Amino acid sequence: MFQNYLMTALSNLARNWLYAAISIFGLAVSFAGGILVAQFVRNEFSYDKWIPGYENVYKLMSTNPARYPAYGDVIHSNAAKELRDSHPGAIASARLTQGFPIILQNPDPGDGGLIGEGFAWADADIFKVFPLPTVQGDLSTALDQPDTVVMTERAAKLYFGRTDVMGQTLTVMQGTDRRPMRVTAVLKDYPSNTTLVAEIIAAGKSAYAPLAQMDTRPPQRGAVNSQTFFRLSPDATPAQMDAALAKLSEPLAQMFAINNKDNIKDFFKVVPLADVHLTPPGLTNTLIKPVGSRSTAIAIATVGALIVIVAIINFVTLMTARASRRAVEVGVRKANGASRGQLVVQFMGEALIYATLSMILAVVIASLLAKPFSDFVQRGLTFDFAADPVLTFGLIGATLLIGILGGFYPALVLSSFRPGTVLKGGQVKSAGSPVTRQSLVVVQFAILIGLIISTITIYQQTQFALSQGLGNASDLIMQVRTNCANPSFLEEVRKLPGVERAACSSMNALAISSAKNITGLKTPEGKDVLFDVAPVHFGFFETYGVKPLAGRVFERDRGVADNPLLPAPPPPPGQGAPAASPPAFSPRPVILNETAIRVWGFASPEDAVGKQIVWNQPGSGPQPAPSAIVGVVPDLPVSVSQQASPTIYFIFDNNIGVLSIRAKPDADFAGTVSDVQRVWKSTNNVTPIRLSFQAESRRVLYLDIIIQGTLIGICAAAAIVIACLGLFALSAFAAERRTKEIGIRKALGATTTSVLGLLMWQFTIPVLVAIAIALPAGYWLMTNWLQGYTYRIDLSPWVFVVAPLVALAVAWLTVSFQTWMVARAKPVKALRYE
Repeated sequence: MFQNYLMTALSNLARNWLYAAISIFGLAVSFAGGILVAQFVRNEFSYDKWIPGYENVYKLMSTNPARYPAYGDVIHSNAAKELRDSHPGAIASARLTQGFPIILQNPDPGDGGLIGEGFAWADADIFKVFPLPTVQGDLSTALDQPDTVVMTERAAKLYFGRTDVMGQTLTVMQGTDRRPMRVTAVLKDYPSNTTLVAEIIAAGKSAYAPLAQMDTRPPQRGAVNSQTFFRLSPDATPAQMDAALAKLSEPLAQMFAINNKDNIKDFFKVVPLADVHLTPPGLTNTLIKPVGSRSTAIAIATVGALIVIVAIINFVTLMTARASRRAVEVGVRKANGASRGQLVVQFMGEALIYATLSMILAVVIASLLAKPFSDFVQRGLTFDFAADPVLTFGLIGATLLIGILGGFYPALVLSSFRPGTVLKGGQVKSAGSPVTRQSLVVVQFAILIGLIISTITIYQQTQFALSQGLGNASDLIMQVRTNCANPSFLEEVRKLPGVERAACSSMNALAISSAKNITGLKTPEGKDVLFDVAPVHFGFFETYGVKPLAGRVFERDRGVADNPLLPAPPPPPGQGAPAASPPAFSPRPVILNETAIRVWGFASPEDAVGKQIVWNQPGSGPQPAPSAIVGVVPDLPVSVSQQASPTIYFIFDNNIGVLSIRAKPDADFAGTVSDVQRVWKSTNNVTPIRLSFQAESRRVLYLDIIIQGTLIGICAAAAIVIACLGLFALSAFAAERRTKEIGIRKALGATTTSVLGLLMWQFTIPVLVAIAIALPAGYWLMTNWLQGYTYRIDLSPWVFVVAPLVALAVAWLTVSFQTWMVARAKPVKALRYE
């Protein structure tokens, strides 16, 4: 019997090869997309689950609730010990902090070495928290001694050319000091689905390590400078964690004068290790990979599922539309004793054959696209079907499920024909199937219109994000970490023919530092507010193309101390009147951002210009001093998802760390980069240059939205292709089914145009219904999606015009050829049909 079913299915497939090819190809395209999307989503939710005991590992994040709406990735350095002491279930805790030493491949003084981008200082207990797999060495004692390091196989190959490096010495240069550090263990390379990026982990108790230096100072709870991880015992309770967080928060609550005891633990947030990748921090740190987004992963998974649904709809509509072509076959089988159950099994078996062939083709397509897709999403995805039983059995299960679901309704329709009616030549009726087919087409096009609206909106928000803040000139800007107090490099760079502007600034001004420099101010209403302090040099705002909303930017010819409105700061109490000589300190003019003037209570940017603020500015000593507000600039947020902090910009000539270089638009950018590197070597021939590009930094920052928008765009294109295939087949069948009707109409005087309009209207109705459903749904979905961004676009009305027009154009262009050929046929040929 099975052989008979199989031969019948293959025979039907061969007879109707065009419709079969359309069904199989449409399913294959959607399955291939589903495979790629499923691997991406699976990877997103598997981060760090390869670490033994990851279920009991947590990350501690912090914030100031009065200032930040999001939690910071780094916290004050003594929090790890305090948490371990206050939580009875804490087995171990450890800190990680970023390091950028120069790592020398040999101790030759002329060796420039490499910048340790993946270098981190850590407490000795770090491997009690993270029991990572090793190639050599004992992690339990690896960092017990100062001047020791643990490195991955990849780092060992980079610096030594081999992995057998136990006991070898790595020379680390901190400033001008060269420090030998002994390798005590070698880790296996991390898999791609990990948040860890530290390839070299050094002993934090080394005398020159930042962690050791932090431990020698009084606790500074306001200074955020390290990441904190801890491991709990399996029997630890949430109540113990709440008590520990409340105790940890008490000093901070006193510092920031927060008296709400119910929310006192809101200073800290505990994130399970498996959720760190999908919990974007408000303050970022380069010791973790670019974070993902739970909402993005869910959205991509939903879109992938929608594409599969569209293909299944195509399959169902084609199977049921051609039901009458198999009516005689069903009648003969029933007349010969076949039961309806046997016919259902046969037709569902055919659907499974279609699904199986589609899945085989999809695996081939997915394998071909695997590498470029993995490179695009930057996740290191693998598609080894043979070595991944979860993937293999998942594909088998999906094939069976989709085959059964897609074939169930067509099987019921095909098996419902009455043999007497069919064999007598009567009209074949399948109750409800035309309405069902129309409904499925409506769903298909509603999904298509929704995807088009989503694609355009996400693209607009992505472009807005990339151009916000310091991104409006990003394609022309490079950044160099350097000592801006040494003018030789800066002056030589400014002389380069391809450089338009160059200016120094702090990392705070560029929002690229997780360790914030903040100051407390009291507003005129008496409210305590924390402000970011952002030192810059002349020309900073001009370099980035930032124009003031009111007032002006800093001007070199006015000088640093341009404050004609302000007196010298008063002397400390008890020291009498100031000397008659000019004061040693002149208050500095400042520029505020939009958030700062709003927090301060100014009515508008124009209202703020010329007013004063009093703050602890460099050089003013222990007493705050007044400054004139000379300008107001737009917010320059680190991310469109996070509200910009209130920020004070001022001129400061000391070493503030970053030189921003803007190339001329008509210059060879690559050549200008080479020139900057050459000047660096000529002025600093030992330390390697730390060069980054503003455009690339912003693309990494918004990687999740770029991926989301691109994938949804690709899915929208796939949905259009699948919809075209389905409509083409349906229009061909509808034209064939109405051939005799069209012949009669033309014989009675109907014109080709009127017949064409009649046929086109048949396919326009479901598209119009889909438009009526998709437009409000798309508006609601995109409005809610945009709410996730602090800085966002407004929904464009033209999007809701273009999307329906595209859907109508797709429908009309797809069916126009078939309907035109039928409408212009001679009536005599149509009347001879059948």
